[in-house]
Parts: sequence; structure tokens; C-alpha cells
Amino acid sequence: MKILIPTADYPPIAGGIASVALHVSRRMAALGHEVTVVAPHFPGMEAFDRAEPARVIRYGGYGLGWLRLLPLMAAAWPHTRSADLILPINIAYGGALAYFAGRPYLAFAYAYEFLKFRHVPPVAAFYRRVYARARKVIAISAFTRNKLAEFGVPVDHIEIVHPGAPEAHPLPPEYLDGLRHRFVLDSNGPIILAVGRLVPRKGHQTLVRAMPRILERYPNAVLVIAGQGPSIYPITQEAWRHEIRNQVRILEGLSDEDIAGLYQVCDVFALPTREVFSSHHGHVEGFGLVFIEAGAHGKPVVAGRSGGVVDAVRDGETGLLVEPNDPDALADALLSLLDNPDYARRLGENGRRRAETELNWTVFARRLLEIAGTTP
Repeated sequence: MKILIPTADYPPIAGGIASVALHVSRRMAALGHEVTVVAPHFPGMEAFDRAEPARVIRYGGYGLGWLRLLPLMAAAWPHTRSADLILPINIAYGGALAYFAGRPYLAFAYAYEFLKFRHVPPVAAFYRRVYARARKVIAISAFTRNKLAEFGVPVDHIEIVHPGAPEAHPLPPEYLDGLRHRFVLDSNGPIILAVGRLVPRKGHQTLVRAMPRILERYPNAVLVIAGQGPSIYPITQEAWRHEIRNQVRILEGLSDEDIAGLYQVCDVFALPTREVFSSHHGHVEGFGLVFIEAGAHGKPVVAGRSGGVVDAVRDGETGLLVEPNDPDALADALLSLLDNPDYARRLGENGRRRAETELNWTVFARRLLEIAGTTP
């Protein structure tokens, strides 16, 4: 079967939606389908594209904002006629293409991408038409499904399919030793890791506010924040304000291998995500891939009880859920794991099993094909 994946998010762009595009394309190809990805052009990606099992076609104009839809459509349109199935990763771009192409497609829904337009009638109306014409709308969590229903999508037209994590491969001990040395993580204290874009809804500042209590009991503890984004300055200021800047590492521009290494060396993964709603915006975590990735590496997680995170983290089974804006509750949860290594290990192993059997990209891809009415 010929599958077309038009997207505005794909490596080297980071983030959850880019991960969906990348891993769905790889899994569909591994299942024997002919996959074509149409993605934004960035210099230096030629070797990466050649190594992918899918055919990757790049289009220019990513910096045009909404107008990037035009070069995407120009690059993808010639491939729509032969496509048996279109998987448009973003509703505003690939979704618009699929809508006008008249070929079978599944629409994807996360949360923020449609919530921010719920009070913009022309855009909301068009999105509802794109969702309606799709064979089904794929919601990544129960939260997303409920918000879609409020948005005007019939519940019986929505299927919940949780995304997953890539298989976790142990890195050589010498690589992990080098990573600890490079990032000054060799103090023998516990390592608390947060991976994600540095934006307010991720809760990094709350994590920094929780650290003084951690340091009272574990003076050599280190908080590692891996990511980049506009909140880097307020996060840094918060660390200075609490006089713990030396115990906080903010690491930008890391490779996938470095991220995997950090998952492996950390003791606990924590990200107290929260919802940030206003009359015109809906910043929220639709699921939280990083929690599944941490679980795939056998690490316990602490997360904010918000949005679709409650689907990603099973409270008391694969991790702990806390109120997002409460640094004391966050510190209590972290200390309960650091003080009880057997408990932490049990939660981490539960997360690993869930990633291996339920939340992985092979299961996700097969489910998409089943919903689309094709043979995996």
C-alpha cells in the first residue's frame, strides 16, 4: 500500500508531533508499505533522509508561517493521486491537503492545535470539515477526545490511539561515563531529569522550586533540564533566586543519543505539566511522549495531573501524579521515590513493560491501519 505523510513537523524539528511523523513513517515502512514523507527542508539533512526507510521529499518556505501550506501542497500534491492512504500529521497543513485531495485519510488530534482556534469561527469551521471528511479522527488521549467532542466532532467519529516510545537500547558504559563527565553529573548524587520544550506549561519552574527540599536530604542531587525554548531565562532566574544554580543543568541542542543516555543515568524523570487556558488559547499536554520514553528506559516518573498526561502515567503504577503548581507536592513525590529505591524500581519496570507491550510505535501503526480499514 502507498502511504503519504505530509507534515510541517519532522526532524530536525524537535517535539512530540515530529516524533509521531518520524516513527509512524518508519513503522509503516517496516510493515512493508511504500511510504512517502513530505516535510520541511533544512540544510544538512540529506544523509539523514537517505538512511530513512521512507522516501523523504523536502519543501522550502518553513519560515513563512501559515503560508508554508502552499509549498507543502505543491510538493505533496503530485503524490496524492497514487496514495492509498494519507496520514496528515498536522491538521492545519497535511490535513488541509488531504481534505482537498479527495483520497482516504485519517486526521490526527493532539490538543493545542485545535483548541487555540475554538474561538476563531472560520478556522474552527474548516477544521471541523477536515475532521468530518476523515475516515476517523485519531485522538492521542481521552482528554483530547473529550476536547474534540466539545469542539464539535462526534464522539463516534473519534478513536483513541495512544502514541508510544521507540525501543530503548542500552548505551555502552564508556559512553555513559563520558556523558556524566561532559555534563558534570559525576557527584554521586541522584539525578532528576526533565526533557521537553522550555515553555510555561511544562512546569520547569515548579520543578526548580521543589529542588531546595530535595537538596536538604540529598545535597549532591542534580536537576537536569534538557530542551530549549523561551522559558530558559525565567527557569535560570528561578534557580538563581533559590541559590541552586550550581545544582541545575540546562542542556540545549542534545543529540538523540545524549537524550537516551540521560534517560539511562537519571534516577527519576519529572515534568509537572499543567494546563494554561485563556479565552483564546489552550496550552496543554495532549499526552506526554517523554513519560513513555522514560518508562521505556525503566525509569519512574513524576508528572503533573493535567490534560492527557493521566493517560500516559498510571498513578502509583508507572509513576506518580501531582498537582502541577504545587512544589511541595512535587518534592514529596520525588523524595518518596529517592528514599525508596525498590519502589522506584518497581514503577520503572512497570513503565518498561507498558512500553514494550502497549505503548510503542508498532502497536500505534498497526492500530492506525486497522482503523483505516486496511491490512497491517
